Parts: sequence; C-alpha cells; structure tokens
Amino acid sequence: MSNHAPMNRRGSDGAHNAALFLLCALCFLAGTCFGAFPGAAQVSPLTVVARQDHEPFSYANMTGEPAGILVDLWRRWADRTGRPVRFVLASTSELQEWVEDGLADVWTGIFPLGSRPDVLMTDPVMLLFRAPTVTTHEGVLAVRAAVRPDQGELLAEINRGFRQLTAEDRRAMLIRWWPQDDFVHVPRARIVLAALLGSSFLFLWAVGTYVFYRFKFKGRAQELLTVLAELRRKNNALQSEIAERQQVEKDRERLIQELREALENVRKLRGLLPICAYCKKIRDDQGYWNQLESYISQHADVTFTHSVCPECSKKIYAELKAFKDAEQQKKKTASG
Repeated sequence: MSNHAPMNRRGSDGAHNAALFLLCALCFLAGTCFGAFPGAAQVSPLTVVARQDHEPFSYANMTGEPAGILVDLWRRWADRTGRPVRFVLASTSELQEWVEDGLADVWTGIFPLGSRPDVLMTDPVMLLFRAPTVTTHEGVLAVRAAVRPDQGELLAEINRGFRQLTAEDRRAMLIRWWPQDDFVHVPRARIVLAALLGSSFLFLWAVGTYVFYRFKFKGRAQELLTVLAELRRKNNALQSEIAERQQVEKDRERLIQELREALENVRKLRGLLPICAYCKKIRDDQGYWNQLESYISQHADVTFTHSVCPECSKKIYAELKAFKDAEQQKKKTASG
C-alpha cells in the first residue's frame, strides 16, 4: 500500500499540468484570432465634416491636422461614447453636399437657433451670445450637428453622447480656444435662472406700482368721480341745448322756404294799365282789348268767381221789378 501512494500523487500532478497547458494554448489561439481580425472587436469610425478656416471653431493647424473647438468637442464625444471620429475640413459651400452625398456622416458647425427641413439638427451643445447685443437675427448661435433626414438613429446617438458632456467640459474648451470677448457662453441653467429672476422682478415691479398708485390716488378718487359726474351733467345739458338750437334752425329754414314759395306764387302787376272807362276792358302790350278777368288771370295766379254786390243787386232788382210791372201793364191793356 505504501509503495503505490507516491505514484498516484505524481500522476495527478501530471494531469493538472496538462490541463493548465491546454488552457494556456486555447487563450493564445483566441488572442491570435482576435489579433488577426481587429475589425471584429472595433466600431466603425464616424466621419465629421467641418468648415475650414473658421478659427477658433475649425481650421487646419501648422501640421495640417484639424483643430479647434469643434474638433476638441468631438474628441471628447468620442471619449465618452467609445466611437472613433475622423475629421474632414471643407469650404462653406461644400459642407452640406458632403453629408447629402454620403462622403461624411455628420456636418458640425455654428448654426442659428431653429430647424431646417433639409437636414436633421441635434440639440444645441453650446449657446453663443454675440456681444454686445442679441437683438439681431444672428445674435444667438449654437454649436450643433446635422445629419441626413434618413439617419434618425445616428442623430439620437450623437445627442446621447453630447448629453454626457458636463458644463465644465464646455467651459474649459471655450477658455482654451476663445481668448476674444465678442462671444460669451452662458450655461442653460443660468439662462433659465436669469429668465425666472427677470420675470419675478417684473411681477414684483408691477404689483408695487399698482399698490403705490392705488394708495396715492385713493383720496382723490371721490373728487375725480364728482368732477366726472358734473362734467357728465353739463355735457347732457349742452347736448339738450344743441338739440333745441338745431330744432329752431330747422323751423327757421322751413319758414324761410315757405315764404320763398309764397313769394314765387305771387305775381305783381306793375306799370300803367290802359283800361276802358266804360266797359272796363284792358289793353295788353299787343294792342288787344281783353276782359278784366281774363287779363288778370293771365298775369296773376287768380281764378275769378262771379257774384253781385248789394248796390248792384238793388239796381238790378229795381230794373227787374219795373220790367215786370211794364209786362203786366201790357198784358192788362191787351186783355181790356
């Protein structure tokens, strides 16, 4: 029994060493395979096109390599996401063509706020306010990126990577690349805080102004109401007087019109009228003798009606009675 024990122990040690050697060989083969095919474990690089000669945002340095704020920004994006980035510099007129033709994946640069129908735009990475005023349409600019309209997944990936950048990252890049003072970067949180403070100030100012003027004019409110009531009463009285004067003026105009019409209807006979002393006929301008009634009717708006005056009626009745008496006397004479 004691002679066989060392032999069993040596056999087990040999099997253990063989297994260890086999495991090392497998690891070596796996490393060799992955080394022979590096693309299987790597992510395809992202081609980013930017504007050339656009210091300090994007330009070619002394060695011809892309440099600038946008280059540093995308390199930090690559560090956060683990996806490599390759940079291309082009002229302003060629930037969009690089993306549309598929020569570049992303177009990065400085864009005004808003959307564009021809490309998909990322969220603003950094807001740049042009000093000293922001009233013009180019006053507020943003560092953004654009992709083709059919690359929505890539746009979401880019936005997720930029959200991992902190405010310190952005501020450090601006301090490094932006020694001038004609652009100022303001974090979004500070913009919101400034807007809230401004709104609060305006609200408090409006409330304070309302309270101040209310207490200031509180004692004079009744006086103003009394003055307004008196003005309203005088205004009503003045309107009544004006209405009466207008009515009097209308009555006066109506009376004048009636008098004018009456004067137009009256015809006057002027001058010397030749009249017959016996038959009372009147001679006109043509030499004809006309009855008195006819002449007056022609020269005046008059229509005659005939009657008998009392003196003439006595005379006529006396003549009629004498005529009747004479007729009766004739009849008696003729019958006797």
